[in-house]
Amino acid sequence: MSDSDEVIVANQSEKVHSKENKKYKFEYVTGPLEYSFTNNEESGVLQSKGIKEHVCEILEGGREAFKQRENKYGF
Repeated sequence: MSDSDEVIVANQSEKVHSKENKKYKFEYVTGPLEYSFTNNEESGVLQSKGIKEHVCEILEGGREAFKQRENKYGF
């Protein structure tokens, strides 16, 4: 996959206050589109799922639209 080697998913929220990020009110995760997992025990929005799951959540049409694109483009 040449287009999605490094996808950045960001979240801006007044509720985000980590020790490492006191100056800014956003967090981000980054990785390839293939990075896929869910972790319901994780409390953070970004840390609870992989890049693929975030993309499916944001993408118009959701997971079904993502699957159609996967089949169409062969990734």
